[in-house]
Amino acid sequence: MRGFIFGLSLLISSFYTLAKPDIVQGPFKLDADGSVYIKKEDDVNYPLALYFETNGNGFKVESYEVDGSEPHVETVFFTKINNKKNVIILISWEQRHPAEMINGTAYQVYGYNYSLNSLSINHSIKKDQNLNGLDGEFNGEELHFKYKNAAKIKAYLQSHYK
Repeated sequence: MRGFIFGLSLLISSFYTLAKPDIVQGPFKLDADGSVYIKKEDDVNYPLALYFETNGNGFKVESYEVDGSEPHVETVFFTKINNKKNVIILISWEQRHPAEMINGTAYQVYGYNYSLNSLSINHSIKKDQNLNGLDGEFNGEELHFKYKNAAKIKAYLQSHYK
């Protein structure tokens, strides 16, 4: 009888663990059917991932890797680019390497097109060299990344993308 109760308790606790998502940001509604959220993953190399959910089904869109430290979500917002709704996410990573005189933060802006009830990577934003950079001291040089918040990113996108 003890074995049965122990087994049952393990089964129930494992269902509870699986049913409890580790959502870091969101969910954010895109429209009546779609939403996005960022979830903590068990992968030590890619500990964060963006998920798109529509009609009760969730899909992983992209994972964010470890780069000096674990990725951190700075901001998530929506804006129109080329008349399409886009999800914009700013990810940062702490960079601390005293021997190389590195003490700062690395940033990357990610964009995702939303249309026809699907979410896809906006490669123009991902490849835009102005939307990733360093802020702090790197090899003795002081660097400043301009786009560290939603307002500044949105202003850049509106002036460079129609």
